Amino acid sequence: MPVLSSLHCPTLPSLLLTLLLGFTGTAGEEFQVNQPEGSVSVRAGDIVTLACNVSAHSPAGPVLWFRKNGPKQQLIYSFNGSHFPRVNQVENTEVNQTDYSIRISDVSPKDTGTYYCVKLTIGHPDMAYVSGSGTYVSVNGASHELFQVQQAEMTQTVSTGDTVTLSCRVPDSFPKGPVLWFKGTGPHRELIYNFKGGIFPRVKEIGRTTKAGNTDFSIHIREISLADAGTYYCVKFKEGQPDLEFQSGPGTEVFVTRTSSHIAPGAPERHLMTMRGTKLRKNLL
Repeated sequence: MPVLSSLHCPTLPSLLLTLLLGFTGTAGEEFQVNQPEGSVSVRAGDIVTLACNVSAHSPAGPVLWFRKNGPKQQLIYSFNGSHFPRVNQVENTEVNQTDYSIRISDVSPKDTGTYYCVKLTIGHPDMAYVSGSGTYVSVNGASHELFQVQQAEMTQTVSTGDTVTLSCRVPDSFPKGPVLWFKGTGPHRELIYNFKGGIFPRVKEIGRTTKAGNTDFSIHIREISLADAGTYYCVKFKEGQPDLEFQSGPGTEVFVTRTSSHIAPGAPERHLMTMRGTKLRKNLL
């Protein structure tokens, strides 16, 4: 089965190489590139449609599709008539064309990543561009677990005063954005930890989250109390204004038991023996 990584990509002018460094911001504000779907899930072997609309009467210049998976970027499709196996446009390019959606056939897990629709504005000597917000494609197949937020433990039991470890792994192929830990769900969920910063006195991260390619977002919570019982969720967000929740882990439910460390070992037995000894002395008297 062919995959996108094997696509033949036409040679790009050196001026376009800057696009391959990432899509942060835009160089023009007169028009917009709209990708209405933030994420799409598809089964291996199926066809995925990636929607893109460019404002009418936008400046002259080509529209390109790129895929970004971690630090790697790749040209996926150009509307200039070049051949891209498995990829075709939804509608034919025409005067005042606004729909630049594409279809990718026979997808596989290797096609996972974030796809960007990019409009170029050609000028002399400058070339500006406007990028869509990106559409993350996940492919359900034999390796589906590789494209999920994973929390290894469904439940944890810990005693008061102890430390609990909550594990979380987030694929590096996910869109750029922060990872947060919450207790509970819904609008009143409690923020437990933010890897971007904040004051969380009892929480410490385990993984080297500032290292490129890091996937470990596990945490320690120390000095556990009965109030810490509940379900904890590791949640991946997609960068934006504001950041949008992208995918949550299944949750880890924490049960807290009251420690008996304040009772000296053998104390109940010694108390019972003292009572028996008192009764024995009374009988002897």
